[in-house]
Amino acid sequence: MPITELLVGGLLLGGLYALMACGLNLIFGVMRVINFAHGELMAIGALSTVSLVAGYAFPFWAAVILVPILTAGVGLLMHRLVLQRLAHAPMIMTLLATYALSTILVNAAILTWGGGYRGLPGVLGGSVNLLGVNVSVSRLVAFAVALGVSLAVWWVLEKTRFGRAVRSVSQAPELAEISGISIEQVRNATFALGAAMAGLAGVLMAPTFASDPQLGVRFLIKAFAVIIVGGMGSYPGAIAAALLLGIIEVMGGYLTGAVIGSALLFLLMLAVLLVRPRGLLGVGART
Repeated sequence: MPITELLVGGLLLGGLYALMACGLNLIFGVMRVINFAHGELMAIGALSTVSLVAGYAFPFWAAVILVPILTAGVGLLMHRLVLQRLAHAPMIMTLLATYALSTILVNAAILTWGGGYRGLPGVLGGSVNLLGVNVSVSRLVAFAVALGVSLAVWWVLEKTRFGRAVRSVSQAPELAEISGISIEQVRNATFALGAAMAGLAGVLMAPTFASDPQLGVRFLIKAFAVIIVGGMGSYPGAIAAALLLGIIEVMGGYLTGAVIGSALLFLLMLAVLLVRPRGLLGVGART
């Protein structure tokens, strides 16, 4: 397999990791909440897409719009009913709460869709030639949409009034409140946006990966590796680390096998934790 094909494959995979990790990192950056239920929102997004497209004959692009709205609503309920009540509690309390929510969502998905695998093999079929490499349309579309949305959200955070409010709440919540910014509204919107990004990641994975209620667990672990390498709370760090780790996983899998290829991600994560615990572009702990 030529180096170009490995690089392209790694970048395509990294785009999906970026969308997943950026939503997770956005929530942490604003609220300092590590959301263990983030992967389940992605799995619900993937399974809902299969149901809409294969079960109810919706066009795939309708799922791209509808499913993130669904997962944003689920995320908003999670925040309003549970996490908002733990806003001033120690971080271990929110960790336990999101772990409990994760378990609830997994079991709800099993009750709804069963425990088997579902997929959309006929959606976005075919391939195109890119840099001399045949790339499946489903992977190319997933990468383009995932990276495009990740960069668009970054632009919103950097250039808009909402983004300034989000950064204010993240960096100095007390000063933001004095300035008239509604902290709870910003946190609600941020959590819903992060949940929508997880749902969109699930939509984009549905045509390429077999989906089941445990799908989120497998990808969440890699999303954690991405944000630890890029830096907890750093949005650009998450994008850069996702693309890097996608390339490392694909190249490592080709050279050493799939199991060791995946293990390389976590070896790199451990190395970063030992050398630079804040990650490459991390914001560090807030005091």
